[in-house]
Order: sequence, then C-alpha cells, then structure tokens
Amino acid sequence: MPRKFYVIGAGMAGLAAATKLAEAGEIVELIEQSPRPGGRCRSFFDAILQADIDNGNHLVMSGNTDAMTYLSRIQAMDSVEILPAKYPFIDMKTGQSWTIDLGTGRVPWWLFSKNRRIPGTRISEYWRSRTLMTADDNQTIADALGGTGELYERFWKPFSIAVLNTEPEAAAASLMKPVITETLAKGGLACRPVLAKRGLGYSFAEPAIAFLQSRNARIHMGKRCRDVVISDGRVSTLVFEDEEILVGGDDVVISAVPPHVASELFEIPNLPNEYRPILNIHFHLETAPNVAPITGMLGSIAEWLFCRGNMLSVTVSAAEAHIDLSAQVISERVWREISSFLEMDSDQVPPSRVIKEKRATIAQTPPIVANRPKIATYSDNLLLAGDWTDTGLPATIEGAIRSGHIAAAKCLNV
Repeated sequence: MPRKFYVIGAGMAGLAAATKLAEAGEIVELIEQSPRPGGRCRSFFDAILQADIDNGNHLVMSGNTDAMTYLSRIQAMDSVEILPAKYPFIDMKTGQSWTIDLGTGRVPWWLFSKNRRIPGTRISEYWRSRTLMTADDNQTIADALGGTGELYERFWKPFSIAVLNTEPEAAAASLMKPVITETLAKGGLACRPVLAKRGLGYSFAEPAIAFLQSRNARIHMGKRCRDVVISDGRVSTLVFEDEEILVGGDDVVISAVPPHVASELFEIPNLPNEYRPILNIHFHLETAPNVAPITGMLGSIAEWLFCRGNMLSVTVSAAEAHIDLSAQVISERVWREISSFLEMDSDQVPPSRVIKEKRATIAQTPPIVANRPKIATYSDNLLLAGDWTDTGLPATIEGAIRSGHIAAAKCLNV
C-alpha cells in the first residue's frame, strides 16, 4: 500500500507541512480538533462587531522566505498587499512621532541622515547594536543592547517584544540574529510588511484547505486525537472519539500541536512548558480613520495598531500585566489611549472585542530556547512541527511555517 502522512494540527506548521507534501503528490490526512483551520492565525466573522476579524495580529515581512513560498504554493499572493518598508511610530507620552523608512537599498544610507534616524538616537547607538549578532546563548536582549541608549527604548525594546513576545529583560538575544539576518540586514526590500487584505485566515488558512482539497487530501476538522498507541518505539495507532486509525509501517505522523499536547500524546519529556500571553483588541469604527495600516506605539498599553478599513486592532505582547483584567476594562483603557491619537472622543468606546491568548507563544527565554526540541524524534515515523520547535527562528508565523517545511522535507528526503 502507498505510504500515508497524518498531519495532526491545522495551524501554520501543520498546513505548511501538509501542503508541501500534497504538492509532492503524497497522500495526506489533515486532522484538526477545531472547526476552523489556522490555529492562532485564523479569521472569523464576529457577531458583536458584525465584521471579519483575526484571532490575533501577526506581521509578516517580504524577507520571510518560507511564508512567501507558502503563500505562492497555495495561490494566495493576490490576497495580500506588500507595502513599502515604512513604519510609523508615536510616543504616546510625549506626542512625538516619526517614521522608520528603510528604503529599497541594501546599504542603510539613511542612518547617516539625522532627520531620518529615530529622534534622539545617535549613529553610535546603531553601531553598538552589532553586539546583538554575537550574543551568546545565555544573554538577554537587555544584556546585549542595554548600552544602546535611546535606540533601545525607541526601537529595539518594542521590536524585540513584538518578535519574541517576551520581556527584553528575559528574552533570548540569540533569537534576534536570524531575524536581522533574514530581514533588516538585507535592506528595505526584505522588510516590506505583507498584510492580508481581508484577514489572516483568508490568506494563510482557507486557501491552504482549498489547495489540499484540490490535491485529494482528506481533511478532518473538529476531530480530536485523544490518544496514541506507541509500539516498539513507533506510533502504531491514532485514537479518536469515534475511531482508531492504524498507522502503517511506511506511514508517518507529523505532530503540529502545542508542546503541552505533544508531550501528553507522544510521551515526549521536557518540552517547553512556559508561555507568554498576547492580547488583541478589535474596535469597529463608524468610518475608516486616517491612519497608516501599521503604527508602532510607545508609552502605552497598546504596542501596535493595525488598521484595515474601519476596523482597528491593537496588539499587546508579553501581556501578563493585563491578561487577567476584564474585557471591558481592557477595551476602555486601550481606547482611552488610542482615541487621542485618532482625535476621537475617549468616552465613546466603539464596539469592541477582546481576544486573550494566554499561551500565545512559549516564553522565549534562554533556558526555554535551549529546551526546544528537534523536529526529528525518537521514532522514524514521528516528526514534530510548530513555532516552538528548534528551527533557529523565534516563535513567529515564519518559524511555524518553516518548521512544517522542514518536517515535510524530512519525509521527502530532500
């Protein structure tokens, strides 16, 4: 019988693995306990807001090669917009605003222009930032970049929190090296934001399901894997509520579930077990505001403001200080902050929806990063995929997709 690949989990890692295998002509079965694909990168119609919203906001850059390859594979490039590499910021405490314009060249000549640098920063601070590229495995962001003055406060700190979803005093500096190498170091053309026109799920998840269906993959949504049977060091049976699936001798299982689930199902010890939360607050305005698609915000609860039409979405990373507050308190506090930027009435909070992801990513601290598992496991018929595996990248969309691609490549021996 021909071999079959069982992919458990239809988040970005699982979808990347499944679509790469299907593209190669392999037999794929995709199994997901949720009724919707996409994991933390899904969209849905919200009855309160009467609009499509994303579960959370994620920034993809044009230099994220795995994400771009994935979008091309599932024929979803026309569903995204690639903007110029310009990132506006505002300091909510001082009211000062600026735009980081990375241009289109590889050499950052803009650094030599005082008017184009971040206000208050010195060119020597940019030069000292090179220490990040030689940070050892035990250093934190604060350790590596603490001597970069105003540049640390106005760029490296908010940027690292957004990328690593971990406070810079604890976040692993080593994870920023591949991010810089693959984006910032390649110049503005690799740093252009890639935004979904309708929503992340409609660009990254739904087209993948359509692609898999066109390749005759079997897709099981709302089907939870409750247990597995491991015999002689191999996964032999997948146990579901309504059936048991025997895994053939040549078949392969790719686990693309969170680490705490993988640990229980597949008896893999010592997986990352510490997490950081993310808050996303969505506001439905009566009219579209005159703001950029993405704005970085300093000195406020709100860290990044995403605008799509008359929908505003605020992201708060490493949100331990706010995650346990009520949705009403969160939306009121955030609106009070951003309303001044939008020049709107702070007392008239528009319809809002607060989404809490308490396990948004693993805590990307040096000890946890050192504990990230390889994609290969104790068994030749079991592979791991997920942004929490050891891809060399942080736990981002790019990291998740790359992990799925690596797992699929191992199956295909390429």
